[in-house]
Amino acid sequence: MDIPTRADREGWARRLGDEDLHRRLLEDLPCLHQVDQGPAGPAEPLSGWVRVAAWNIERGRRPVELAGRLRSCGAQLCLLSEVDVGMARTRNEDVAGAIATHTGSGHAFGVEFVELGLGDELEQREAAGAENERALHGNAIASVARLQNPSVVRLPDVGLGWFAAGSTQPRVGGRMAVLATVPIDGVPVLVASTHLENRSDPAHRAEQLEVLLRAVEERADGGPAVVGGDLNTLGARHTDLFDGALVRSMRAAEPTRFSWPVAHEPLFDVARSYGFEWTDANVAAPTTEHDADGLPDRVPLKLDWLLVRGLVARRPAVLPAGGLSDHQGVTVGVRVP
Repeated sequence: MDIPTRADREGWARRLGDEDLHRRLLEDLPCLHQVDQGPAGPAEPLSGWVRVAAWNIERGRRPVELAGRLRSCGAQLCLLSEVDVGMARTRNEDVAGAIATHTGSGHAFGVEFVELGLGDELEQREAAGAENERALHGNAIASVARLQNPSVVRLPDVGLGWFAAGSTQPRVGGRMAVLATVPIDGVPVLVASTHLENRSDPAHRAEQLEVLLRAVEERADGGPAVVGGDLNTLGARHTDLFDGALVRSMRAAEPTRFSWPVAHEPLFDVARSYGFEWTDANVAAPTTEHDADGLPDRVPLKLDWLLVRGLVARRPAVLPAGGLSDHQGVTVGVRVP
């Protein structure tokens, strides 16, 4: 993978808010369109019931323990988001590679963002004085069977996104997905790990999923597929969650609005139009909580999902984070009909 130099990153950081620059970088920066693929994985094919997990690992600060948690649930195919590679806040480790190594998997990693700083405000304080070596952050697939033809799909953003002037977490890039094919009982199954934008609204998330599923359709041609990750299904606009009175009124009118937000997120209509289902593949339970100033309690949110097409899905479960991430994982067993 072609990794930008520290001088490149420092130069871009001085030009936050330059829309033309960011557009050129999105189009031409090689690492935003490349896949870093680790060992191909063992030749052992997947067959019968296969346990799939999707997990936002919040940078991946403890990759060995994360891998242990994934092994404990029997995951053979892991769709990971918020994965660091060469960030000071995660000791400059290749988190994707470490998790793959400790789960006996091969992996494919795609860059969501080239980070121009140390992270959010807490991470800046904790990593003060340190430097990012590769400064990459993205999504990954880890599989105990070989991943075939991995690729990156970039998703539409809103304006400059995280490259806006004054950004508290300056980044080059935007939301994306990593795709690959994994045979199950000899049948090619397209899998995708993604992370949709949180600082947005339901209509924009639907637009992002539309672009992703169009790419899935081009590769899978109606065949079996699994899409998983942090879809950031807030059930409202991002800014709404910081209005305590509004959130309380929403929850009073519909207690499950945020823990099962299907009716308020048009991306599920998009998923259905491409033949995906989610009711058999997910537990109706929150996977994280939102806490904002002025709220009397923590709002439970169902942000993480597995979308399945052309496969039988059974025994969905929530994978407890155990302090390893601010998200719970989600898992399900799938098999070819």
